[in-house]
Amino acid sequence: MLPDISNRINNLSKALETVIIPAIPADNSFATEQAALMLGHLKMLDQQWDFAYLYEKGSFDNMLALASKLSQIAEGGGESQMAAVQIRTLLATQPDMLPLTVNTINNLSVGLGKAVDKLITAAYKDGSVKFKSAMLSSVLDYNHIQSARERTWFKANNLDPDVRDLPSMDEMLNSEKFTYSAA
Repeated sequence: MLPDISNRINNLSKALETVIIPAIPADNSFATEQAALMLGHLKMLDQQWDFAYLYEKGSFDNMLALASKLSQIAEGGGESQMAAVQIRTLLATQPDMLPLTVNTINNLSVGLGKAVDKLITAAYKDGSVKFKSAMLSSVLDYNHIQSARERTWFKANNLDPDVRDLPSMDEMLNSEKFTYSAA
């Protein structure tokens, strides 16, 4: 029987804590710092790995909704219209069934994000005033939701100044409050 992912991560963490970190010379503070950083990331990965697909799917769904909304409301000159058409084309080629791997769904999100970035850049060159205003509002709404998701995803590092105000991983992944709507 193969060890599961948590068991493997915990064994790596234990090796760092009990063998590797104690073997680092006291005068090598950089190596000690880097080993502690690795240990922290391993512990956080142990908490995240089982939720990774749901997290990436939620990020994809939010980016998909933003891209869809911006492509529908786009107004302006040639650059804005061309960027909106590129998003619409990309939206039309999205798979009917999402891939079942974390990296593949993340790649879909990144592709949509790049197309949204192009539309934003184009809008500030030749977009209508109405579109720029609506776009800004949409992007800020999306960012408010997505940044709360990202802050919760990295909550375990305890670096967020408002860590106590963040939801649990389960609440973030399952609450409509953390879903961007194109409506």
